[in-house]
Amino acid sequence: MAGILVVSSTVNFIGGVAGGVPVGIAFGVGYGKVISWIGSVERIKVLLAGSHTLDEVQYWSSYLINFQVVHIRYLKEIEAYQLIERPAKDFSLHYDFESSHRVVELTRGHPFLIQLLCSEIVEYKNEQDPAIRRQVRLADVEAVVPEALRRGRLFFADISCNQVDSTGQAMLQFLAAQGSEAIVPHDMLARHFPEQPEQSLTTLFRRELIEWVDRGHESGYRFQVELIRRWFAQPLSYTP
Repeated sequence: MAGILVVSSTVNFIGGVAGGVPVGIAFGVGYGKVISWIGSVERIKVLLAGSHTLDEVQYWSSYLINFQVVHIRYLKEIEAYQLIERPAKDFSLHYDFESSHRVVELTRGHPFLIQLLCSEIVEYKNEQDPAIRRQVRLADVEAVVPEALRRGRLFFADISCNQVDSTGQAMLQFLAAQGSEAIVPHDMLARHFPEQPEQSLTTLFRRELIEWVDRGHESGYRFQVELIRRWFAQPLSYTP
């Protein structure tokens, strides 16, 4: 059986070494020494998880020679419903169709956001009367969204502070203020951000934060994930 070693902040982990600081996984050992050691041990695998793309870490390529890149995408709809309604064997909480569908709408099948929202639903239902505790309704899902945003603030703040520049952050706040499912035309966005909007837009697309929608009668930009939009719609949403 192979062991798996997980590091959840790839850039910070490698960046410490690149900056001359010996970053260790568990024993104060530098990254290069760790990789060299792992290369000689067949039964050890390292999983580095992070939000930065290969384009952004090219100057660390010498540390990543033996790595394979796996792009984690949104869950398929059937997978998302399974995670919501049957996360464990004999799961006793029952979602009606509207409630589970709303979780999918809010998260778009993002694995972390589904687990974040559903965890809050479980906590919320545990505080209710036993007669209604095991049944999740649409109102329950909406009721826990503010607390989910608060509990997941480090995830959302990482987007604001580490994944986009100040212009990108302002764009996200502007798009979020237009409301749920709002489609913002390119010329409207360009009027509000006349200086170098394309560079920031490219980053937002690469981060899979926004998408281009063309419905024939209207086209423009919108958020990919409603729960992330709600975070940026809050006042001072970028504050950790």
